[in-house]
Amino acid sequence: MLNKLTTWIDNRDGNVAMILAIAIVPILALVGIAIDLQNTNTSRQFIQYTMDNAVIAGSREMQAGKSKAEINTYIRNYVEGVIKAKNYMVACKPVEVTYSDGSQDINATIKCQQKTTLTELIGYQYLDFAVTSGSTYGIGKVDVSFVFDISGSMGWSGKMSALKDAAEDAVDVLLPTGEAANMGDVRLSMVSYSNYVDAGDYFKAVTNLNPTRTFTNTYTTTEAVCVKWKRNGRCRKYEYQEVEKTSSQTFTNTCVEERLGSDAYTDDDPGPFAWIEAIEPTYNSSKGTWSMASCNPIGPLPLTNDRTDLKNYINGLNASGGTAGHIGIAWGWYMISPEWDSVWPSGSDPLGYDEPDSAKAMIIMTDGDFLNWHNTGEGSSFDQAKKLCDNIKDEGVRVYTVAFQAPTAGKQILEYCASGTEFAFKAESADELTDAYTKIAQSISDLRITY
Repeated sequence: MLNKLTTWIDNRDGNVAMILAIAIVPILALVGIAIDLQNTNTSRQFIQYTMDNAVIAGSREMQAGKSKAEINTYIRNYVEGVIKAKNYMVACKPVEVTYSDGSQDINATIKCQQKTTLTELIGYQYLDFAVTSGSTYGIGKVDVSFVFDISGSMGWSGKMSALKDAAEDAVDVLLPTGEAANMGDVRLSMVSYSNYVDAGDYFKAVTNLNPTRTFTNTYTTTEAVCVKWKRNGRCRKYEYQEVEKTSSQTFTNTCVEERLGSDAYTDDDPGPFAWIEAIEPTYNSSKGTWSMASCNPIGPLPLTNDRTDLKNYINGLNASGGTAGHIGIAWGWYMISPEWDSVWPSGSDPLGYDEPDSAKAMIIMTDGDFLNWHNTGEGSSFDQAKKLCDNIKDEGVRVYTVAFQAPTAGKQILEYCASGTEFAFKAESADELTDAYTKIAQSISDLRITY
């Protein structure tokens, strides 16, 4: 019996071994399929991410005026370079790039093979997959206002020259030439500030005053007055008496201060009881003379897509005066506010806040602290700027800021005003300033692209 049992066990071990030998192949294949499917899915996600980035980059190349052939090459090289750098076990054909009829939409497709491991045991050396990506222009209209600090410190160490170069580069990105020129309706406006803002040609429309104004003051002075005359016409006797006189002087000036009253932190259109405050001269009673402050003689440039007008404005910037940043911010808002459409010329009237497929953006720049203000009852320039920025962002305006070699307080107010930390840029050199403006321009351009 013992011998029979031993023989049976030996026979059973052989059967188990045979069963295991037969079963091991499909077991390994199933394990291999699970591993290879996971690897393929990981590769697919990586390729999808790469393709999305390539299409975004291709769209930016289009905005920069590149031809479709150049964009095709750019996208293909972008994807191939990333795949090689990551050393994935993936073999892909060149990216196929197409464009939708009658539009600037980019469509990209790539076909790839993932090399297998254990799945090869059942005859599959590769698992095939395809990835597609594309861009379409979802927002066709964008209004942008540039707000430039032109206070006296901007004239130091080549800062104004750096600002001009950076701003011109931003204009080139936002208003490209070539095939990209018809991708959407982008309009730019510009305003500059120091102690005040020069309202320029729009002074009367916003203040209800003439740029040329005569100021008169009646005052009393003590003078020697002749009370007895000689026959020959000479004075025989003088007495000191109080004499009433009038002093007047005419000025031509288009500088404005911050707004007062209930409209101070709004974009309400100027009109009765809501006019913008014009600056007035100071009277010296001891001398009977007047003096009028001045501001940089460059008025605001309403919304336009004329590259020449925009670059002429930039080249005309000059540095002088203090820093009343809140006034500049207010005027940057007015430039793109639909409430001000009656002020700006035809073709420059801003889009409505609820305009379909549209967006609004402001780019606020300073190199200093907000140290100057004129309406003492409303707090400092810093305080007034915060109230304005809150209301601007509440209207859905995307606010970008650029602190160029600014002190801590200047950086703080711009960080507060920005739509988020990623919208607040800091620059300490001319190259960093150009990079900041270029990134902002690309970000604004990307508002028009959905993926």
